[in-house]
Amino acid sequence: MSFAESYPRGLYLWAAHHGLSGAWAYWWPVQVDSFVAVGELALFVGLADGWPARSRTSAWLVTLAGLAVSVAGNIGHVTGHSLAVRATAAVPPLAAAPAFAVGLGVLKRVVGKHHAVSQPDPAAPIPVPVPVDSQSAAVAALRATLAAGNPLSGRQIESRFGLTQAEATRMRELVMSEQNDRAA
Repeated sequence: MSFAESYPRGLYLWAAHHGLSGAWAYWWPVQVDSFVAVGELALFVGLADGWPARSRTSAWLVTLAGLAVSVAGNIGHVTGHSLAVRATAAVPPLAAAPAFAVGLGVLKRVVGKHHAVSQPDPAAPIPVPVPVDSQSAAVAALRATLAAGNPLSGRQIESRFGLTQAEATRMRELVMSEQNDRAA
């Protein structure tokens, strides 16, 4: 309701009383309130995508500038000069902007909750921790190649991971003994 009061009534009346007529008077409010809508949508996307605060600054500026012009337009069409009359005229855009923001916030939570409860894709690869050193990397590679049926040789481990012959032998023995323990 607050948007309907601000847009078609308050801003239209302001435009009509300031020299715009016909379609121009009807479209003028779109020019004003689109700043609020686009700014808030940008803030919503920025929040949902995790934009840094600095990147959301322009969206805040657009939103607040549009809101200021909308409030001014809504106040500008009233004939009374009392504070009560002007404050009343300012309420619709001041209510519409946060209501829109709350609606987008609810949407973000609903979509986030929906994605959180959805089942993982069975075709997605299982994340594997990244080895922190060459020996751990060699063990991981040897396990993977052994599982694929073509284990790395000692020389391949030495050359690919920069290990000594003794280290490569120890890695192969470790992984092979794990395989034998599983088989038993």
